[in-house]
Order: sequence, then structure tokens, then C-alpha cells
Amino acid sequence: MSTSRVVARGDLAATVAKFQRILVATDFSSGARSALEYAVGMARKLQSKIFLIHAIPSVVSQYVSPEAGEEVIRNAKDFAAREMQRLVKETGSTDLVQTEILCCGGIWPQLQEFAKMHSVDLIVLGTHGQTAGKKRLLGPVAEEIFRLAERPVLTVGPGAQPPEEGRVGVRRILYATNFKPHAERAAGIAYALEREQQAELTVLHVVEESPDTPKGAHKIVEEFMVQRLKRGIPAVCVGKCEPTFRVRFGEPAEQILELARTENSDLIVLGMRSGKHTTGLLPSAVAYQLACQSPCPVLTIRR
Repeated sequence: MSTSRVVARGDLAATVAKFQRILVATDFSSGARSALEYAVGMARKLQSKIFLIHAIPSVVSQYVSPEAGEEVIRNAKDFAAREMQRLVKETGSTDLVQTEILCCGGIWPQLQEFAKMHSVDLIVLGTHGQTAGKKRLLGPVAEEIFRLAERPVLTVGPGAQPPEEGRVGVRRILYATNFKPHAERAAGIAYALEREQQAELTVLHVVEESPDTPKGAHKIVEEFMVQRLKRGIPAVCVGKCEPTFRVRFGEPAEQILELARTENSDLIVLGMRSGKHTTGLLPSAVAYQLACQSPCPVLTIRR
């Protein structure tokens, strides 16, 4: 985001945050159920449609005969259909959700093709919070989606508290910006969600400081950064939004997580660079750490 005011397209606030078509990927784990619950809450507020998708990978029938493979796929589909009906019933979302079972291919390629065909606006997924040593991981499938999806992705990690029963939408949004160009679209969505969800919005910038930075300089830097944050309000939101601006000093991911916990945030919004990513290369160390450790869902937006 530049220091001059962001001039958003006139239709930005009216359309980009509505997320009219939401894809929820499920493997029937507890994390996937939480993802559906969050999606249902958002969809009710935005009057959106949810596609609840289970993708059966072709590997399930790879090591059996063609005849046995057909039975394996059939049994997998029957199981998936029962579980999806149970999830929809238990979340009280029969009026919002359309269930789909995909098969014969890698999980992400199947989801990607479905998202394109149905003009999906948002992908929602739960993560398993697996660990490798001291490092927390999203899980192989969630990581692939997080890394490669060009659409906005809402990750619901293992640390995310489930939404309160009967609550619709989000109440407190934390938008973190580093003023880079890829933050502009995320800013528009954060401000639009503030209005669409009638939520409280906190806009945060973390100043990465060296150990020898004089503490007396913090006040001057903070005042300058707050003014910069204010100039970043999308033009269509001026006079209509009332965010709280905060500046913190330290390591970005740690400061964002700490503030999210302190303010009991319901959602973190973050911009990410677009680009080609391959296996083993994560798009953003900060975004990945937030998705793994956040106490609330994380919405990542690619420019």
C-alpha cells in the first residue's frame, strides 16, 4: 500500500467482500467441520451460497484391480454422501449448502477445476495443525491449497476457537498491512467486510526493528505510521468506516498473533503476493505462521 490514499474501484466495496460463492473443502475432520461452521456464519450474513466439497483422490483405487477399484470408489462416495448430509444437518445449513463429491484426480486439481467452473469467490478449509519437530504445519492438502489458490482463502487452524452458538458473521476484524502493493486488495476487502459484517476493524502495521533501535524513537515512528495507515483508507470508505489504527514493534507474525489474542479477533485479513509457487516454496512465512497458529480464521488475499 502506498503512502497516498488508495483509490479503489467504485464497485470494490459493493462486490468484492460479498463472497457470493463459497467453496468449503472437507475431509470430515474436526478442523473441516470448524471451517464449515465459520463459512455458514459468514454466508448467512452475506446471503451467500456454499459448495461443500469432498474430493476423493484417485490413489484410493490405485493398487487394486479395476473391478475392485470401482467398488472402492462407490463405497467412498456412499460414505462421503452420508457424512456430508450429517454435517449439513448438524450445522443447520440445508438452505445454504450444495454438496458435491469429486473423484479421479489429485485433490487440489479437482477443487481448482470446480472453483473455476462455478466462479467461486472464496475457498474455506480447515487445517490439521500437524507438527514436524517444533514446526507447526498446515497438513499436505491444506498447504497445497494455501500455496497455490489464486482466490482468497480462509484457513481455520487448530487454534481457532469455534464460533459461539447462534452467532452470525464476525464481530472483530484485524487487518495487518506492510504497505506493499499486494496489501491494496486486502485493504479493500477488510474495509468492505467491516461494513458488510457490521464489525469492529483494527488496522495494524508492525515495524520490524533491530535490537539497537532507540526506544525513544518509537513514539515518533508510531505517529508517522498511524498517519500512513489513515491515508491507506480506500477512497470509497472515507467517512463510512471507523477503524482503530495500531502500530507495534517487533517480529510481524508474533505481534499480529498477540494482538489477535488480546482483542479476541474473529478474523485476520492479510495480503499476499501473487506469483508462481511450487512444492516446498511457501508464498509468505508470516502468512503461513498465522494460518498455523492463529486463534481465529485467517483470510489471505492475493493481489
